[in-house]
Amino acid sequence: MNPSILRAALAGSLAFCTLSVSAATWTLTDSSSNNPLVTGWKSGTNTADIYSTSVDFWSGNGIGIGGESSTDGQHSLDNYNGYEVALLGFNQQVRLESVKAGWTQTDSDVFVMAYTGSGSASAALDGGDFKTLASRGWTLVSNQGGIGTTERSLGTTSGTFANTYSSFWLIGAGNFTAGTGVNLRETTIATSNYDYVKIATVSGTVKTTNGGGTPVPEPGTLALAGLALAGVAGFRRRRARAA
Repeated sequence: MNPSILRAALAGSLAFCTLSVSAATWTLTDSSSNNPLVTGWKSGTNTADIYSTSVDFWSGNGIGIGGESSTDGQHSLDNYNGYEVALLGFNQQVRLESVKAGWTQTDSDVFVMAYTGSGSASAALDGGDFKTLASRGWTLVSNQGGIGTTERSLGTTSGTFANTYSSFWLIGAGNFTAGTGVNLRETTIATSNYDYVKIATVSGTVKTTNGGGTPVPEPGTLALAGLALAGVAGFRRRRARAA
């Protein structure tokens, strides 16, 4: 085989190795063995300390935060009497692309943030406050108004956040503004509705990486690379014998 063809095949297969991604949908539960692991976090105000709290789960409807009253929306992910977020910890690098609630009440605004900082994601929450959250490694990816119970795209497949992959994502009730914190999307108290949602699933793209941070090649890609290398080695041996 022409050595230039072999080199091109090898280069192409190795370049393809850097693009090992796949689409996935995850069902959210309160199980400690679930991927992603869901933990609950809450604060009474935008300037009070954020603290860990419990996660509630309703099969088919999704997860809520806080373990509060089950007679109204406060047993969901909500922003009544404080602000709540669900921390999703994946065992892969993930770009979240959509979110789906299985239940809502009154209103269903949510915000989504990715952890792009260094160190522990939970440490970047615990004891901090929502007002300064964006300065501690959390990047606002999307504010969504009234998601209802249909799958809602976050708009991350192109544009600013197309290359944002993280193992840690936040979903909170309400909308978020860096330097201010959580807020209701409505502009006046007279028309404001608190947001109550139970998040059932999230979807996105997984970027598979090895310990060194390089994407892991697919088996078929490895086979192609191996064949190309073997072909190059064989050509060199034949050329050496002919000389």
